Amino acid sequence: MSDIREFSADTSAHGIKFIFESPRKLLKVFFLLLWIAFSIYACYIICTKILMFVNKPTGTKFEVVVDDNESEKKGIKFPTITVCSMNKVRKSYLENEENRLYKDYFNIIDQYNAKQAKELANRLNDPNDEMFAIRNETYESLFQNGGPSPNRLLKCMQKNQHCGQMESFMEKDEYGVPIDGVAHYVTMPTSSSGKCWRVNPQGTLRGKMGDYGALTLMFWADIQDYSKRSSDSVTHGFNVVFHDHETYGSTIFSGFLMSPGTYYKVDLGLRVTLRNKHKAESCNASLVNTTYGIYNEGACLQECKDRTLHERCGCVQVLPPNNEGKYKACSFEKWASCGLSTYLEWYGNYTNTEDKKKGGEENECVCDTACEEKNYEASISSATISDNWVDGVHKNVGGFLQGFSQPDYNVTYSTPDDIFKNLMVVEILFTSMQKTQVNEVITYDLGNLFGDVGGVLGLFLGASVFTIIEFILFCVISCAKYCCKATDLGWLELMP
Repeated sequence: MSDIREFSADTSAHGIKFIFESPRKLLKVFFLLLWIAFSIYACYIICTKILMFVNKPTGTKFEVVVDDNESEKKGIKFPTITVCSMNKVRKSYLENEENRLYKDYFNIIDQYNAKQAKELANRLNDPNDEMFAIRNETYESLFQNGGPSPNRLLKCMQKNQHCGQMESFMEKDEYGVPIDGVAHYVTMPTSSSGKCWRVNPQGTLRGKMGDYGALTLMFWADIQDYSKRSSDSVTHGFNVVFHDHETYGSTIFSGFLMSPGTYYKVDLGLRVTLRNKHKAESCNASLVNTTYGIYNEGACLQECKDRTLHERCGCVQVLPPNNEGKYKACSFEKWASCGLSTYLEWYGNYTNTEDKKKGGEENECVCDTACEEKNYEASISSATISDNWVDGVHKNVGGFLQGFSQPDYNVTYSTPDDIFKNLMVVEILFTSMQKTQVNEVITYDLGNLFGDVGGVLGLFLGASVFTIIEFILFCVISCAKYCCKATDLGWLELMP
C-alpha cells in the first residue's frame, strides 16, 4: 500500500493523490468515487473512438481537376456513344420470303410469353413441322442479320472533318504513325438491345470545350422499315448512351430516348468517383474486369443474368462482348424451350422487392460497388428540324436517300416529309475542360483517434503519455518486487 501511496503522490496524473492525502475520510471516499466514475466514462469514450477508427468512417470530397499531362492539354476525352435503334429487326428482312420462318419465330418469341414459347418449342422439335428447319439458328444471328444497316449513320464530323478522315480513329504504330490509314470510328456489336452503333469505340477522340470541339452525328431511323412488333411500340427512334470506352452501352440503364425530326444538343461533363479501396463496405477492389468490360454494377447484373441462363440452359441469349469462349449463344429451340422462361423467372426474382422470391429461391444478384467509376453527365436540349433545312437536304442528297427505299416491302423515301420523319441529329460537346472528381476519404484517422483519446485522458483524469509510461514502470517494478521476490532491481529502482 505504501508503494501505491508514493506512486499517487509522484504521478503526473491529477486527482489520485487526494484519495490518499485528503484530511477526512469523507473527502477520500468522494475523490475515490469521482475518480472511478471519470475512469469508467473515459474508458467508454476511448472504446467508442477505437471502434469508430476500426470502422473507418468515410465522407466525400469534391474536387475540380485539370490534368497537366500532354494528352489532356490537347483536349478532353470524348465518351463512347452507343446508339440503338428501337427497331431491332427490320421489316424488309422479316418480309423476305426466304426469312418467312424467322418472321413467325420473332413475332411469337418477342412477346415474351412463356406459354407461347413452350408451344413454339414443340413445333421446333417436331420434324414434321416446317419450323424444325430453323431450330439450330441463333437469336444472336437474327439481330446481326436483321438489325439496322451500318450506313444509316449518315454523318460523323468534328471541326468540319469527317470521322473517316481523322487520325484520332486510325490505328498507329509505336511511333504514332497510322498503319493502314483506315479510321475505325464506329463498330456495330450485337447485344440484348439489338445491333447498335458504337461511335468512338476505343475512346481515342479528343476535343476542346464548346462548339470548337463538338462532334456531330446524323442517323436515319428507317421508320417505314419498322417491323410490326416495333411499329406497334410507344416510341420510335433511338436510345443513346454516353459512357467510357472500357464499358458497354448494354450495362448502362440511363440512356436517352431521341426521336427523328429533332436536333439534339448534348452538353457533357466528366465525373469520376473514387471510393476508398481499404474499406470493404465502400467497394470491392478485387472486381476489375467482366465479360462486359470494366466492372460496374450494370455489368455485374448482366453477368448474373448470363450465369443463370448458362447454368440452367447451357447458353445465353446474346454473347457478351468479351466472351472469350465462356458462353455459347442459344439456338432458337433452346431459347424457346428454356431460355425465355428462365429469363422471365430471373427477371421476376430480381425485380421482386420482397424477401422471398418465386419458388422459394433467393436473389443471388448481389453486386458490389466499383472502386472507380467514370460517368458522363449529360444535359440535353432539343429543337425541331426546320422545314427549310429539310428542303435543302432533299435537294442535295435526296437521290442518295432514295437508295434506302425498298418498294417490294412498301418502304419508300422520296419526299421532304420522309426526310423529316427519319433524320435525327446529335451535337455532342463539353461545357468545360475540367472534370469533377469525387473522392471518398476516411474522415476519422489515427490522428483523430490520438487527439480524442488524449483529450479524454487529459480532461477527466489529468493524464498524458508520460502518465501511461509511469504506470507501466510502476507495474513492472511492483511485479519484480513482490511477485518475483527480487531483491536487487538494479536500473528498475526508479521509484523512491
